[in-house]
Amino acid sequence: MRITRPALLLTALALFLAAYLVVRFDDPAVPPAVPIIFLVGLALPSYIALVRWLGPLRGIALLLLLSLLPLAVEAYAVATGVPYGGFTYSADLGYRVFGLVPWTVAFAYLPMLLGAVTLAAAAAGTAWGRLVPAGVLVLLLVDLVIDPAVVHAGLWVWPDGGAYYGVPASNFVGWVLTGTVYVALFRFIAGDRAIPGTVAASLLLILAFWTGYLARNDLAVPALLGAALALATLPVAFGGDSTASPPALP
Repeated sequence: MRITRPALLLTALALFLAAYLVVRFDDPAVPPAVPIIFLVGLALPSYIALVRWLGPLRGIALLLLLSLLPLAVEAYAVATGVPYGGFTYSADLGYRVFGLVPWTVAFAYLPMLLGAVTLAAAAAGTAWGRLVPAGVLVLLLVDLVIDPAVVHAGLWVWPDGGAYYGVPASNFVGWVLTGTVYVALFRFIAGDRAIPGTVAASLLLILAFWTGYLARNDLAVPALLGAALALATLPVAFGGDSTASPPALP
């Protein structure tokens, strides 16, 4: 399966328009399976590109590690409030692992991480001292777009609210701390080879959808930031070949 530029662009435009014109998270007529299928479907383009690049062994190992570890961290965060602050998830996101966090979180976070690392590598290179801080910065910017949207949609809630569209500062501190670990793990497993731009394909689709949602609901600051990030992601996602040779296994 190849990710073509026209298909990626058309899908991004369709997601933006769907979120701006059609999507209603409070519509009781929407089957519970729809958000789950949506989350998993958005993740697949980057997952496929990653495995094509790294090969099945290393690619799947990276996907499993960076899916299960964030899931465990999110469960701990829901139970204790550390490191993101006290929050809860909507019941619409599927079965809760440990009774705390929906299993779909494994598909929600990783595509954003993969896209952030790909953008960071395109801008700063893959050296440790450049990739990790740049990747964390991009992750933080993505979070400034996504969290106001999902809070508005009711997919997760900080009961005590927060200054940034209902999101507390502790959440962003938590993203920086955990993001540093996840980007470093990505670099350790993937090595220092150039990252194919198609690994950022899912991030482009995610940004397109949520930017449309933010724009429709007059959440101006995250909408503008989402549009800027989507435009920055577009040439990166179009510029790489997901069939690039994988690094040699150690």
